[in-house]
Amino acid sequence: MRLEVWVPIALSCVMAIVAIVTLAKNTKKDTAADAVQRASMTADLKYIRSSVDDIKLENRSMQRDVGELKIRVTEIDQSVKSAHKRLDDMQKGHNV
Repeated sequence: MRLEVWVPIALSCVMAIVAIVTLAKNTKKDTAADAVQRASMTADLKYIRSSVDDIKLENRSMQRDVGELKIRVTEIDQSVKSAHKRLDDMQKGHNV
């Protein structure tokens, strides 16, 4: 065969090899970028999970505190009612 036939075939082969190498290189870069993105997302999710857990604990503590305050307010309310009754009784005793 003549040189005019081999040169285009050789150039085509070289270009095909360059294209394959470039594709492989870009695939590795994409894979690395995906790994970095996944690692970042995983770290973000862990932070969010930790924050939610903290909020849940704080909410439980606040619910406990509110429950204790309800009991205390009820006790104070009963005490105030009792004091008012005693005062009313004392006023009735002095008015008679």
